[in-house]
Amino acid sequence: MFRLNIPTPYVFMLRFLKAAQSDRKLENLSFYLIELCLVKYEALSFKASLLAASAIYVARCTLHMTPAWTPLLCKHAHYEESQLRACANMILKFQKVASTGPLMVTYEKYAHPEHSRVTEITPIEKLPQ
Repeated sequence: MFRLNIPTPYVFMLRFLKAAQSDRKLENLSFYLIELCLVKYEALSFKASLLAASAIYVARCTLHMTPAWTPLLCKHAHYEESQLRACANMILKFQKVASTGPLMVTYEKYAHPEHSRVTEITPIEKLPQ
């Protein structure tokens, strides 16, 4: 018996976070950003792998980690930093309005200490050039 499933961003997120050599805060912020995408129609136009990679990229930028996109992440995700730009800008937009939207469940979930209170982190103004 075979079971074929379409991979979700979560599957890619686990792999890419290992390549990012992430800590708890980066993990929580990345998962927060990807969960914001789950309820947005606009996010459906991107591949699951690109959503996961872009969420990690936005999280690393938000936490001022340098470089924002490492060679190891590039190798494992198969995306160059330039390929992340459109999706990452969309995710950043979602992050900026998360506290004011009608669906506050994700925002409230990540405001708790067990999720490192990542909603309290101020989103960056714009992605690096």
